[in-house]
Amino acid sequence: MSAFVGSSYAMRNRSGAKQRAVNLIPVPVEGAGEPVSKSFKDWPGLVEFADLGAQIRGAINSNGRRLVVSGSSLVDLASDGTTTSRGSLGSSTGLVDFAANASQICVTDGASLYVLNRTTNVLTTAAGYGGGSRIDVLNEFLFFVDAGTGRVGWTNVGDAATIDALDYATAEESPDNLICPIVSGGELLLIGKSSIGVWRLIGGDEVVVPSGRSIEVGCDSPMTPRRLDNTVFFVGTDEERGQRGVFKIAGSVHQRISTRWVEELISGLDLTEADGTAVYFAGHAFYALNVNGLETPLVFDVMSGLWFEAGEWVNGAWQQVRWNAHLSAFNKTLLGGADGKLYELDATASSNDGDVLRRVRVMPEIRRADGKRIRFPELRVICDTGAGGNLMVRWSDDSGNSWGDWEYISLGDIGNFDHWVSLHAMGSADRRTYELVVTDDVPWNPSDVIIRTV
Repeated sequence: MSAFVGSSYAMRNRSGAKQRAVNLIPVPVEGAGEPVSKSFKDWPGLVEFADLGAQIRGAINSNGRRLVVSGSSLVDLASDGTTTSRGSLGSSTGLVDFAANASQICVTDGASLYVLNRTTNVLTTAAGYGGGSRIDVLNEFLFFVDAGTGRVGWTNVGDAATIDALDYATAEESPDNLICPIVSGGELLLIGKSSIGVWRLIGGDEVVVPSGRSIEVGCDSPMTPRRLDNTVFFVGTDEERGQRGVFKIAGSVHQRISTRWVEELISGLDLTEADGTAVYFAGHAFYALNVNGLETPLVFDVMSGLWFEAGEWVNGAWQQVRWNAHLSAFNKTLLGGADGKLYELDATASSNDGDVLRRVRVMPEIRRADGKRIRFPELRVICDTGAGGNLMVRWSDDSGNSWGDWEYISLGDIGNFDHWVSLHAMGSADRRTYELVVTDDVPWNPSDVIIRTV
């Protein structure tokens, strides 16, 4: 028997751990008395919802309005996928950020601030905007930062189109190059390159003041901080410890959530263009991280606290999938990206718009404590059967440095739900790692692997 369900985790040393979970979500089993305490659930596929024709750059669901930026166009999205134009931005590529107050919906492309009146649907451009790539609203004030400075600015209350030259403050408590504001728990987090200031709203002429609390962790990219409920997730650096990783902030308490594997993957990469996406789906909250140079997006499941990978297998190699926009609307979870399409996450789909998902589990290595050689008479996989397709299995007897040929096991003919997915007579070794892969357009949802050893 070997632990089957787990996260992606690898070590640099050749004899270290090399686990992978790609397009498989490790989840705890909540029911009492079940034979397993955790299981894998297939990462959902993508089904086209609407083709907007140009890069999806961002989206918001605000009081029943679903707005999307596609190319340079700002559009209202209807439940049937049709759109209504609400004006144009001065740019056509790159990520945008949204925020909203009671009467307006705002979007920035990092150069200008655009303000849409909810009633008249007139789009205007705010004068005096400092050029920050992120915006947020607290008590009807819209906050932004002047790019490359330590200054935070705000608009008139309830009127994001009006910016007064005097409505600025400087992060003097922990002077820093601010990169974005984000609201959490009724407070304003001013995120900088080397620290995060916690500010509170007081109203009057000052509007916000430092709370006296700060977090000595900086952020490396303005597009990675994302809010899931009242927790903020981001990629940054703890300069005191010299530690680059992924962190979360709840209130003013920060916590490292990245594993050593995640930190090793991103340690030598340029994070300035990294972006994070907050995704809610089927009772889960996910933080998905894209960084140039990674094989696949890295996904953190808030519920389980485990990392896995989600990617596309194209021409024999993994490819990043960038989700520029996440939109919970019409009882669907929608994602959009560079191809101009909005896709629905669908738990019943085993492909991304026709491109079959490759689901991979590389298991922990099996060894005897006494170092004696092990014989492997049977491997049995507990998973969905009866939909057709095959399971591919191979193994390594040198800690994943080289692999044998693939063995193919039927997942059961269509309708044959009693099929045993098993492999026999696999020889012997003093250590062994198994890799299991499904590349067919069928559900897998593996919950356990039983390995008989002698």
